[in-house]
Amino acid sequence: MISRTEQKARTRAEILAAARRVVTEQGFATTTAREVAAAAGVAIGTVFLHFPTMGQLAETMLDETVAAALASAAEQRPDGLVERLVHVSDCLFRGYAAEPELSRQVIAGSLFESAPGSPSQLRMGEFRGWVVDEVSVAVGRGEIAPIDPGAAFLGYFALYFGALVAGLRGELDRGAQLALLRASLQRFFAQKEN
Repeated sequence: MISRTEQKARTRAEILAAARRVVTEQGFATTTAREVAAAAGVAIGTVFLHFPTMGQLAETMLDETVAAALASAAEQRPDGLVERLVHVSDCLFRGYAAEPELSRQVIAGSLFESAPGSPSQLRMGEFRGWVVDEVSVAVGRGEIAPIDPGAAFLGYFALYFGALVAGLRGELDRGAQLALLRASLQRFFAQKEN
């Protein structure tokens, strides 16, 4: 017998899988909650119970992609702060590029508002913590000039986000994104010569 918690988690997963199928077929912009509910075999109210808005549904779908990209990035640990940041950025760029329309929709929708405790807000906090830790270690090792780790995160994220948006707009391919990011980060962190 399945517990209520397990059934709720299973239903949520079915809704996400159905949403992914519908979005893949017709794109996110034209997908409705009614279509997602029909594809999942649930009532529309059930969709809204798990995801109060289509924006939150999209954010959750994209968060799965981002989580997988970050897990993949954690499996490898290149030498040097800049190379680690470029590596994790590459994994994220690939994740976003796999679902460009969904990525554009979520990024545009979440620029200035994100519900407290939303997937992207939680993931951003986790990501910020990782970058701050990496910067602190690099400063401690003398790899980069001293810099406030919080300010370093903001600088890195501005450079990363600019390259991400340029890629999603089709202005830069991934190689160009990474080259621009690497060169910018090397200047930003004023790496010491070895």
